[in-house]
Amino acid sequence: MCIAILNNGKSISKSKLQTCWDNNDDGAGMLYIQDGVLVAEKFPNEGHQSADNFAKFYERYNAVKSSESGDLPILVHFRIATHGATPEYLHPFFVSDTLGLIHNGIIHGFGSADFSDTAEFAGLLSKLPGVTSCDILDNPFVNDAIHMYLETSNKLVFLDNTGEYRIFNEQMGEWIGDNWFSNDSHIKRVRYYGSTAVTSKGGGAYGIMDDWYSDNLYNKSYSTSSTKFLDEKFACPVCDRERYVNENAECITCWTYIEDAVDKVYDKHDQIELANSSIISKNHGLDFDFDERYPL
Repeated sequence: MCIAILNNGKSISKSKLQTCWDNNDDGAGMLYIQDGVLVAEKFPNEGHQSADNFAKFYERYNAVKSSESGDLPILVHFRIATHGATPEYLHPFFVSDTLGLIHNGIIHGFGSADFSDTAEFAGLLSKLPGVTSCDILDNPFVNDAIHMYLETSNKLVFLDNTGEYRIFNEQMGEWIGDNWFSNDSHIKRVRYYGSTAVTSKGGGAYGIMDDWYSDNLYNKSYSTSSTKFLDEKFACPVCDRERYVNENAECITCWTYIEDAVDKVYDKHDQIELANSSIISKNHGLDFDFDERYPL
């Protein structure tokens, strides 16, 4: 649910940022350092229809990366809203004036339908004495306590006003050069619900995965489908029998996520995309920027 990025290297391409925006479409935020001060900017994707929303974010990202601030680490976050689905809860969040964070995941026991779990967790951290820089995160007691709350699936990135950063559960993400990404929603059509990957529908909607997550808390923009996507049946752990799955690898009867179907669902999506690309190419309708997709 979201992607958290540490941008400590070269600029991230427009096409990659657009993919992040499309897969995590409730808005974006940045945390950067300007003249020794941490600055947060947030970019809501209100309406989810206007291309201007992404354009405003990308214009500011380019401006920051092109300035002196761009020589220092920048945190970038694209959100899928669950707890607290309003723009005020876009990341980043401040722990203090000189320490901020972004988060990918769901912190159990924090947040509600109207209040962000990450905002509540940042508020808890703000009560620590001397919480002014990343140095406090190296304290064994603080470090262990944060890991206890995050468990193994949550990823948290901190940045202070000196340019120091810390990544919790770093091994769960991926380094590409000097840039770190908390999941792979920057490179393919995928959406994360908690730590569970969800494939997208052709129209851009996605399904719900986590059985434990209360119906009155999830983002209402999610949807499910009872349309059979594959001709093969898979064992559903809830129905306790073989069932067909939809394009999100969900049982079409109870909408439970069936992991055994994921690879074959991905394969079919790839086949459909390849076939559609071939049709577009034959009709000379390609809109393809080689400089964006394959920068030198």
